[in-house]
Amino acid sequence: MSLAITLVAAFGGGVFGALIGGTTAFIFTGILALTGIVIAVSGGGNVILTQVAFGPFFGPHIAFVGGVAAAAYVGRKNAVEKQAAAEKVVSAGTLPDVNGADTTIPLFKIKDPVMLLVGGVFGILGYLLNDFYSLTFNLPAVARIDTIALTVATFGVICRLVFGRSGLTGAFPENERRFNFTGTVLMFNAIWGFALSAVVAYAVILLNISSFGFAISAVSLIFLYFGLEFPVSHHVSMVAGYAALAFGNVWIAAVFGILAVITGEYVQRFVNTHVDTHLDMPAIIIASWSFVILGVIS
Repeated sequence: MSLAITLVAAFGGGVFGALIGGTTAFIFTGILALTGIVIAVSGGGNVILTQVAFGPFFGPHIAFVGGVAAAAYVGRKNAVEKQAAAEKVVSAGTLPDVNGADTTIPLFKIKDPVMLLVGGVFGILGYLLNDFYSLTFNLPAVARIDTIALTVATFGVICRLVFGRSGLTGAFPENERRFNFTGTVLMFNAIWGFALSAVVAYAVILLNISSFGFAISAVSLIFLYFGLEFPVSHHVSMVAGYAALAFGNVWIAAVFGILAVITGEYVQRFVNTHVDTHLDMPAIIIASWSFVILGVIS
């Protein structure tokens, strides 16, 4: 299709991500990715996988980024209006109570047309930046990296700088340690990271599709909407998937899974705790470790 049509589709993907929420859009990414994988391994081609799940409709660099940007915009607008109401000693009235860092909330309830435009514009920008990254990192002399994850991480930083007030690394209370992990917690994370990565690597090597575990982890986020304390694991399964195909070895993939889950805990506390916009930890981890695996080692 022409660039103009693709950009219109990316605008639509960004608006839809804003409308239903970034995390909800990402769950659809997982559902469509699993569907596309089934079709691909059945000999039906990879259009659903590459052009729908990871394309303008539900690509995280488009729909999720649109949802993140829209939530950040609404959160900033909400904070500004509440501050103005407080200074005038008047009631905040029906101002929406939206946390700009919460990507699970469908923003349909806000009924703000500008919010939708923000999502759509960031959807277009996400498509263009990923396209630029893809062209750049496909050059022979340049190391490879997961460009979709890099795009999501980039726009997380941009949204934090444009819409946030908490600073790039969050506003921690003085009485709270930023990295308060115990040995038990780190061991717990290492064990489940190893186990998940091993089984993901086993399936990925059989299917020869690196995103299989990632898709399952993305779909599993639906349990967050039931109020459950559920693990976010797609960074672990994606890193394990890359390592599995790069080295063809379950053990090596499992080691990279451990590294992904532990570094993810530190990144989460460093850039996405006590904040007012969402800077996606999994995207940072996937981009970083994919660069190490695909661009440096293999």
